[in-house]
Amino acid sequence: MALIDSFDIGELTIQIHVHTSDFSQFPGVRIEVPDGYRILGGGACVNWFGCGNLLTGMFPEGDRVWIATAKGDKLPCTATVTGYCVAARMKDGSSIPVEDYGIIRQDSEPAEQPSAEAILPKGWVVIGGGARANWTGEGSMLHASHPGERNSWIASAKDHITQEVATVSAFAIGVKKSLLDEAGLTIFQKKKTSAAPIAHPNVNCVLDPGFQIVCGGAKTNWNGAGSLLTASFPQDRRTWVARGMDHRRSDPATITAWAIGLSKK
Repeated sequence: MALIDSFDIGELTIQIHVHTSDFSQFPGVRIEVPDGYRILGGGACVNWFGCGNLLTGMFPEGDRVWIATAKGDKLPCTATVTGYCVAARMKDGSSIPVEDYGIIRQDSEPAEQPSAEAILPKGWVVIGGGARANWTGEGSMLHASHPGERNSWIASAKDHITQEVATVSAFAIGVKKSLLDEAGLTIFQKKKTSAAPIAHPNVNCVLDPGFQIVCGGAKTNWNGAGSLLTASFPQDRRTWVARGMDHRRSDPATITAWAIGLSKK
């Protein structure tokens, strides 16, 4: 695991960690942040070759561990997956108070194209989130993990060509609005959609000046056989990258990226 960036925003200290798995047909990686830090968000990128390897999970496992997973689909295709994790503590070295931090998980019903939305209660603010496809057979892969319009996080997955009934889990990471106010911070979301539909859509969403990234999301906008996520991750302090691909059957699509940032008031 490598610490690739660290910076202060208001009364918070932010760290960005990254770790890459070994080559596998089913690559996975686990990032554990230092004591005292709590996860705000994260992402993943499949480093694939040949026929492709697709994201199945990028999600928190408690407040200090981030998981990223992927899989090949039918055709053998080994790859690595890189996990990205954004974590924070108070600038004085203490943890974000447990009463001001929370993770809500919502599981879908079993379906060929499962979708779930984890919603935070009143007084809380979505600062990040994640998604996990819970597959058992041929596979269910992610095509969406992004903030919703109801102070929430949305996760969507689908089987591909071969039928697979599965569930998907959405994870909404939140803090109390009062914590942001006391820390002198304001939160901002931005999204951007790629232009013409293509086989391997990609787009970068750049935050407005003054905002620093804490999480982001991605969604492929497909219409036919399906376009699936291969990347949703922070490129730098202001940029969130989203990538997708069709697989074995042509389905040109666009892709939407979300960037969530914090700034001093």
